[in-house]
Amino acid sequence: MQTSAQHLERSRAKYNPDIDNEAAQVTAALSLRIVPVTDLVVRLQAAASKTEPDYVVTDDDGQAFGPLFGEHLEPRHGGWR
Repeated sequence: MQTSAQHLERSRAKYNPDIDNEAAQVTAALSLRIVPVTDLVVRLQAAASKTEPDYVVTDDDGQAFGPLFGEHLEPRHGGWR
């Protein structure tokens, strides 16, 4: 998940170079603070791990989704590079 987050951060900066300035303006206007993405991923992992094994996310057909965290292969199209 950290690898995916890093990829998304690079992609976000590439396609919207002003996004950091825009985020700073929004967070200041709302009296919020910007939390590093790595910290957000850690928080997400902690929250998601509290759901197992008692709660499993399923699709409309009842098939269980795999966990958000763990070993995942990079996309074959090379999107993480």
